[in-house]
Amino acid sequence: MSPARPCRWRPRGSNTTVPRLTPRGIAFLIAGAVLGALAYLFERPEVLSIAAMAVAAPLIALIVVASSRPHLRVARQLQPAVATEGEQVQVQVSVVGTARAAEWVERVPMTPGFAGPGRLRGISTTRPGSLGYRYWPSRRGWASVGPLIIEDRDPFALAVRVTNTRAVSTQLVIPTVTALTVGPMPGPSTEAGPQTARSRERADDDVVTREYRSGDALRRVHWRATARHGELMVRQEEPQAGPHARLIVDTQTVGYRDVALVRDPVTGRRTPDSASFEWSIRMAASTAVHLAERGYTVQLLSTAEGSAEGSAETTTEAPIAEGPVGDLLGELALAALGVRAGDLSEHGRNGSSPVVVIAGEPDDVTTQWMLAQRRTGAPALALLVGLAQAAPRLDGSVDADPVRSAFEREGWVVARVSVAHTPDEAWLALLGGSSTLRMPRG
Repeated sequence: MSPARPCRWRPRGSNTTVPRLTPRGIAFLIAGAVLGALAYLFERPEVLSIAAMAVAAPLIALIVVASSRPHLRVARQLQPAVATEGEQVQVQVSVVGTARAAEWVERVPMTPGFAGPGRLRGISTTRPGSLGYRYWPSRRGWASVGPLIIEDRDPFALAVRVTNTRAVSTQLVIPTVTALTVGPMPGPSTEAGPQTARSRERADDDVVTREYRSGDALRRVHWRATARHGELMVRQEEPQAGPHARLIVDTQTVGYRDVALVRDPVTGRRTPDSASFEWSIRMAASTAVHLAERGYTVQLLSTAEGSAEGSAETTTEAPIAEGPVGDLLGELALAALGVRAGDLSEHGRNGSSPVVVIAGEPDDVTTQWMLAQRRTGAPALALLVGLAQAAPRLDGSVDADPVRSAFEREGWVVARVSVAHTPDEAWLALLGGSSTLRMPRG
């Protein structure tokens, strides 16, 4: 992982609203007007002075708040720079400029959607301010931290001015990685020789990239090269050094029975979401790290052309994951459900490389493509998540799990699991050959 470092922010200038009365200030104004009317109605001039003070107080508060227009610039430091889903992120915010003491809140990608409120002391050119808080990112992908919102009030809270600093920091949130037992995957072939972490990193640096062209699969985007060049770059060829393992993740919407459209709290768009798919992504991340630690260079293949989050501008502003599988974790962080990719036939059998498939209920075309990725005799594992969908056989009988049966006929080791099982439990289920972990009730 990257060490802590300042995350770049988008300098769009602050957006300050016109000072306005608070509900308390409006109440004072109404009370003054009512008292003034009663004073004239009942001919009580002594009440007029009270009415005048009640009306004057919020108006004076408006003048006080309007006279101190804040001018602020904000920068953030996020630790770690690359976050992990569900794990703590420490945010340190530096504020420079001029502003009176005020309350602050900051938008974060976590329920209830903001950090704070807190108290920010007065800021001057010679005395910058700072604040800190923690948050736990709830979803993988690009996370936007900010903007910082300042509420400047008078001492009696009769008037307020809201300043949106509009400085947003972008952070990559990778899936949770679970340590896996050595389990069912054999170590790299001794003929290929051991591969150290340094040689794996060197092989990753040797990837040939080119500019993104219309029609290129987004799963081929090389995020590290994109960050360096400032525009989307894709892999032109895969690294060839050392023993390889193929990791295949089904990213088709039709491959998961629990897909539902949900509204994205950030963009407001409705996107497909699936608990089984999210489990598959976490399982794939854990498997990739496990295989890399055992000496494999891991090649990630997906089955759909999903919509990757962000753009070239976003990727240059956010640190990316580092290490032997840093790019792969970045790809998994941005993986999305979609329709079948048009280049499924592009990848054929690759020597005796081990193959790991993580899927839900892939259709027949996808299943056959997955089976074709393995050469006879090569280690092959398949983890299927979710309940199986029965289908009739040609002889009239019913196959309770046709996808598992297809893999087993070709000699794959298969396990059917549920989202309630941890990645390590699912991995260990493959040790005894083809099996089905008991599905939890409810």
